[in-house]
Amino acid sequence: MKKKMNIGYFGDGVWAYKNLLKIIKDSSINLKFICLRYKKPDKKIKKISKKINIPCFNFKNINSNKSLKKILKYECDYLISMSYDQIFGRAILNSMKNKIINCHAGMLPFYRGRNIINWAIVNGEKYLGITTHIVNSKIDQGNIIDQIKLKIYPKDTYSSLLKKAEDKCASLLFLTIKKIQRGKFKTIPQ
Repeated sequence: MKKKMNIGYFGDGVWAYKNLLKIIKDSSINLKFICLRYKKPDKKIKKISKKINIPCFNFKNINSNKSLKKILKYECDYLISMSYDQIFGRAILNSMKNKIINCHAGMLPFYRGRNIINWAIVNGEKYLGITTHIVNSKIDQGNIIDQIKLKIYPKDTYSSLLKKAEDKCASLLFLTIKKIQRGKFKTIPQ
């Protein structure tokens, strides 16, 4: 029998919404809380949290002592980040040493940061990468857990690639959570 995995979830928008729908259907994952962006928090995700009776936060500063104390009281095995807009600081990184996982719509280590789909199109890439990785003190530079490539076809547009990435990010992040839960994962340094 699989050990129940306790997670805290940081995310917003359709990326996080699609992933959360997968997580809440899995009885072996115990979702302890959801943390939304501070400005304009996602109403659909907030509605989910109320429906399933999970605490939902939106901290102005994720790195404040108050935020850190609230997060750590839930004793999560891992923190999951999908389209969250704040950078995790030293205190939370040290408290959750190598146990914060992010999904990035880019092929790391080559495409870090934001607006990756734009850059893949501008640079004439044949593939768009999706990467799950451990969060460290450098943006999108933690050890890679898993990656997939999405073929970019000549007819693809920013909009069509965004749609593909939304679906594939949700799926890859869920598969990564399951690999971690089973202890069947290795990381690759960037």
